[in-house]
Amino acid sequence: FAWTGNFKGLDAPAYVMFKYKQNREHVVPQYGHMEFSLMPEMNLPSKYYSTDEFIEIIASRGIMKINQGTSIGNPMSNSAIFAPIVIIRDGKVETYNEFEDDWKQSFINATEHFIEVVKGNKKTILSGEQARNILKFNLAAIKSAQIGKELILDEFN
Repeated sequence: FAWTGNFKGLDAPAYVMFKYKQNREHVVPQYGHMEFSLMPEMNLPSKYYSTDEFIEIIASRGIMKINQGTSIGNPMSNSAIFAPIVIIRDGKVETYNEFEDDWKQSFINATEHFIEVVKGNKKTILSGEQARNILKFNLAAIKSAQIGKELILDEFN
């Protein structure tokens, strides 16, 4: 199910909730959600855009937090709370920040990988089928927001 609000012509805030296909190996049902907030008065220092992304992956044994995408390297990055990657598992908290953290590096890495794929030196990260499934998920979320009801991905064309 997806919902979007409207703020001065922007599709914001927005919310998407989904349920994964269940496998027998999973102990509990798996759900996911994405929330997009708009805070036009919040100052986020960044070399790129005054925006940021925070991702939480919650599983049965722990949580992984990916803090700061676009604005990584701003003063919040120096806080233990906002370390770029935080893993909470088995009663322990681990933080990771010893890597190239400039947002531009993701574009450089993707371009270099693409060149190596074209040369035949590496394989694609996603198959064509996986890419189509991701697109289908995104299009279903847009359609769900437009019609105001949930969609079953396997039934969506």
